[in-house]
Amino acid sequence: MINLTSFIFLAEFVLKIISKGFFFGENTYLKDYFNVLDFSIVLFSIITWILEATLGSKYSFTKGFRSLRALRPLRFVRSNESLKIVVNSIFKSLPELFSVTLIVLLFILVFGILGVQLFKGQLGNCSIIDDSIQTKQDCLSYVLPSSNGSRILLEKTNISGSS
Repeated sequence: MINLTSFIFLAEFVLKIISKGFFFGENTYLKDYFNVLDFSIVLFSIITWILEATLGSKYSFTKGFRSLRALRPLRFVRSNESLKIVVNSIFKSLPELFSVTLIVLLFILVFGILGVQLFKGQLGNCSIIDDSIQTKQDCLSYVLPSSNGSRILLEKTNISGSS
């Protein structure tokens, strides 16, 4: 059923390209925002078909492409003028939202670097329960008593929070 609807969308896309033209001209296919949305849905459907044919559907990222088919109901926004205005304003605001996202990611990067420099592994803890362990070096060089009275040196102990 999903492949049938994808094929119908693909057939409609091809017929519109033949009748209107793709990009060059006055009233071509990609001059309307909703046609750009249709084109992206059809493009992702084609990519999904190719990936599933070559790799199979066992990979999780092919399922991610399939989830983009949820955008298909947006095609029916054309009939409702008030929804069309809202969707057009969202499309027009995407470049500004991208700029804001880059600034936020830059701040996250700066504060992440600052946090690593300030704490430098101080938040780790030793997984050995013993009151004699006070420092990281004590934890790394902990000696276990064995049943025959000899002592076993632990070469590597898991200390979470540092490497």
